[in-house]
Amino acid sequence: MGQPRLNLSKVHCLLADRDQFTRGLVAQILRGFGMGSIQLAGDGAQAREMVLQDRPDVCFIEGALPDISAAGMINWIRQQPPPLRFIPIIVLTGYTQLKLISEARDSGANLVVRKPISPRTLFDRLTWVANIQRPFIETGTFLGPDRRFHDVPPPDDKFKRETDIVAELPG
Repeated sequence: MGQPRLNLSKVHCLLADRDQFTRGLVAQILRGFGMGSIQLAGDGAQAREMVLQDRPDVCFIEGALPDISAAGMINWIRQQPPPLRFIPIIVLTGYTQLKLISEARDSGANLVVRKPISPRTLFDRLTWVANIQRPFIETGTFLGPDRRFHDVPPPDDKFKRETDIVAELPG
């Protein structure tokens, strides 16, 4: 099977990371994928301004910006009027404690990806977000893409747990 292809030439991206080197590195990877426009922010205030001005198609947000947490930034984006609230958000973090990952997920992140990140991993996650349409859930306590992955089979179509059952649909 061939490598998946994405035409990213018209995609506008916001990349918010506190570290200038990391911003440059991830931006260079995204340019290598052919991404059309990449806006760089070093903190949450810059990122919020760019979201409102540039209306990105996808956001990459560091897990802990200097002035706001990823969860706080995601909550702010999800409270914006449509279509801004529906922007896919990928959190890039070197801190993989369950609490931080849960906060990002519970605030409405599409994915959380561990740093350091390879071009292959970044491309795979970007492709996944682009190709897998998850319903957007809006409740009193949650606003974001459906966190459940029950309709998506394991990547290798092999279930790992004894309790995993392949359901047969009538028809």
